[in-house]
Amino acid sequence: MLWQGDATGRCSRLNAAQREFWGVQADRVTEFDWFSTLLLDDRSLVEGPFGEGMREQKPFACEARYRRADGTVRLLRTSANPIFDGAGKFLGMVGINEDVTELRVAQTDLAAANADLKVSLHEAQIVMRRFEQATRIAGLAMSEHDADLRYVWAHGIPYSSIGRTPSEFVGGELGEMLDDILRTALRSEETVSKELEFAVDGRRQWWEVQACRLPGTDERGGVLASALDVTARRLNEQKLEVLARELSHRVKNVYAVVQAIVQQAAKVSGVPNDFVDKLSDRLRTLAAAQDGLLAAGRDHVDMMELSKQTLGHVENVSIAGPEVRVPARLAPYVALALHELATNSLKYGALEQSQSAKFEWSVDGDNELHLQWVEASGWSTSHSEHRGFGTLLLTKIFARATGGQAARDWADGVLRWTAQVPLRAEITM
Repeated sequence: MLWQGDATGRCSRLNAAQREFWGVQADRVTEFDWFSTLLLDDRSLVEGPFGEGMREQKPFACEARYRRADGTVRLLRTSANPIFDGAGKFLGMVGINEDVTELRVAQTDLAAANADLKVSLHEAQIVMRRFEQATRIAGLAMSEHDADLRYVWAHGIPYSSIGRTPSEFVGGELGEMLDDILRTALRSEETVSKELEFAVDGRRQWWEVQACRLPGTDERGGVLASALDVTARRLNEQKLEVLARELSHRVKNVYAVVQAIVQQAAKVSGVPNDFVDKLSDRLRTLAAAQDGLLAAGRDHVDMMELSKQTLGHVENVSIAGPEVRVPARLAPYVALALHELATNSLKYGALEQSQSAKFEWSVDGDNELHLQWVEASGWSTSHSEHRGFGTLLLTKIFARATGGQAARDWADGVLRWTAQVPLRAEITM
């Protein structure tokens, strides 16, 4: 929009676009008071630059809000220059009014977006620094590879790897193993995981490498891989294995010493040999169960594995139950109970008469393990009613040791031992 004003500041000419903006007829231009269309709050934004330009007869620029002929408020940017006649007399100003309303709104929105972006970028940088620190502490490296196995992105790996395959960058047998893992992942829909052992400057290292095909890639695909340094964990596992073997050896020695003390005391006290033999068998069973757990270094043991290990030497005993992992603290007591049941059956019950016995278990919704030993025949009434140490072991001692319940009953020629063991129970002995 073009305009011209005289030396007093009044309009002398307005082009068609400017007349349309203000709704001024061509023959009424010199009568039009453009200053009246300024918003009251913005008049000072124009008065200062306009007045100074007129007084000093120099260019000026300003920006303010005007009310258009249709009542809409628009933001106009004014740029003006003085004009003179041939004799150098000041004739007024000629200028341009540019509607910058949408531009300023867009600039404001852009400034707000940039501010938000700056905050987000700052937060992202903080997260990235923490991520880098965490992965460095954890010993985690990550990389992305194209279909030719070349590095296209790497974290925790030197930048010089970019554009090269692991066999080219790392070299040797390790590089070939890494290539093989990536190649397998490229052809698979599943995550490929493998632990690699190698030596660096004579020091053994273990890395757990995982790789998967990248989704959304082209037909040839790509691979995302991670490598976690598990050297410290493996070294600790080796130390624990040594400690477990040493502990197992010492536990066996303790049981052997206890057994020797019992046998020696029995000779002096005149205790029956049958009692000594039974106690020795029970000590050996406890030692075997504890030895197996310590040697394996586990905090849980499979119920089927424990049952077969304890009853494997006994014929005609059927074993059945779902897959259950029993806390290691309960395993010796379950093994001792099974040994007691099998030994008694071989001496007095169904197994002594070549009949069968059944041991089974189940787990209910409260995560409680239910155990049951059943013998269909063989027990005499007089023996079944006998309440000796074996009965005490299978009931009160077992219940207290496992934090559960146990009962031994005989009816209609059938011996039945049942127990309920909370799998999260703590030992109270």
